[in-house]
Amino acid sequence: MTGPLPAARRRLDRLATAAADPARRLFDRLATAAADPVRLAVLATVVLFLALPQVYLLPRGSVDIALGTVVALLLAPVILFAARGESVRRLLRLALVRILLLLLALRLLTLAWSPEPRAGLQSITLLGQFVVTLVLMSAVAGYGTAPLRGLQLWYWPWVLFEAGLVVVFRVLPGLEDAFLHSIAGYFAGQNAVAALFGDNPNNVLDPAKAGGVFINANVAAMFLGINGLAAFALAALTGARWVRVVGVVALLAVPFTGSKSATVLVVALPAAAYGLHRLRRYPTGVLRRYLLIATVPLGAALALLFTLNRGFLDALLEAFAGRSVIWRFGAEAFRDSPLLGLGYGGWNLGFAAYADQHDIWRVFPPHNILLGAWAVTGIAGLALTVGFFVVAFRLVARRMSTHGQVPRVYLVCVGTALAWILVQGLGENTDIFGDIHLIPIVAVLVAYLIRPVIEESGNEESEDNVSHPDGGRRTTSAVPAVGDVHHEPGPGDAELPAVVRGEGPGPEPAADRRG
Repeated sequence: MTGPLPAARRRLDRLATAAADPARRLFDRLATAAADPVRLAVLATVVLFLALPQVYLLPRGSVDIALGTVVALLLAPVILFAARGESVRRLLRLALVRILLLLLALRLLTLAWSPEPRAGLQSITLLGQFVVTLVLMSAVAGYGTAPLRGLQLWYWPWVLFEAGLVVVFRVLPGLEDAFLHSIAGYFAGQNAVAALFGDNPNNVLDPAKAGGVFINANVAAMFLGINGLAAFALAALTGARWVRVVGVVALLAVPFTGSKSATVLVVALPAAAYGLHRLRRYPTGVLRRYLLIATVPLGAALALLFTLNRGFLDALLEAFAGRSVIWRFGAEAFRDSPLLGLGYGGWNLGFAAYADQHDIWRVFPPHNILLGAWAVTGIAGLALTVGFFVVAFRLVARRMSTHGQVPRVYLVCVGTALAWILVQGLGENTDIFGDIHLIPIVAVLVAYLIRPVIEESGNEESEDNVSHPDGGRRTTSAVPAVGDVHHEPGPGDAELPAVVRGEGPGPEPAADRRG
């Protein structure tokens, strides 16, 4: 059959085929990249490498977008391909992941009633970046701990650099001032640094504080403290002793930031982590003695800190008093609109009027992770934020109560790092992952925390087959393991099932043989 209609149809078919080929090739390339553990490790390396410098390339006056954010979002298709199919279903079964997705959806929905929707773009983008990075690190964790040995070579030197920079800037504040006036915009954002010397100063300008590449010394302290704990956690997985050294250096550098809350936490939380680690290794009687021994030097150290440095205690109380004025406005705003909160931009509008009434010289953000969650997304966002930490801590406790493949030191350090985010976040303007610099390392910690849970969910689907990271299947052997034969160590007779010993009455009881 000939004519204009079939000819047009053939041309449309050719055009559709020509248009589909690039899409098909792109799909195939994404699928190939996602299935290659080496390429996944390279992607994770890039994300980790950009964690500290971030690199803000856009000029002043435009939006501050970090190169690390751009790279993570551009890699999102490959990352989602890496977790497609059954992996996605297993991730979605986790309450922790569901909470993150619900919180992301809620932040998007909040734009509908926000006074200034544009103010929510950064919060939404960073949470999306955290979700994407967590999926990537979960895919890498599916191949075991071997990728970490290569990844950490590109990350921990940056942590050492930040620790050294904090110490140098604390000793030489003039050098920090020169850094802030020259190249700090590439690390902290051009607009953020411009506002630092304009109408939005930050505490890094205080000679008694130092932030390294950060313009907020408290956030710099959080970065160093959490990375110090993360170094001990990941060293427990990889066995790299030099990473433990990085952890020690990072924790020792925390007091040089001048952050009062972080200085207390760097003493209290590692001590609590040590006590928690001992809690699982010794009987109750011995445990009490260990806790008593550990509590005495901890209390003495804090008492000595407050006694010898009275100014430290005064500054700590002054900081709390200043934040209590901010939280008072939050309490009033919560009373007026408890369900929906204030929306994006609503806090600044309300606090401006509050500041005029109480002679406060500028508009301050909430300075509390929970109050900030409510202010933006209402009571639902507050519940999801609390739920994230509750589920995370329960997951750590669950892993510690089982004799799994995750080292107990790792679990203790991860739980302590998450506690640091929450506790210090109660007085700072941070998110559930800390800040943008902490997104990759927190994603790594969570990924290796949820990895055994994902594997368990896969095992529950089939009692005869066990999933492996390489996609293969291993049939469960009918021959029992040693633990199934000898339930307790020491002398005794093995209880062999019929599948091994065959039919028959089996061996005589030991008492009968001894006569």
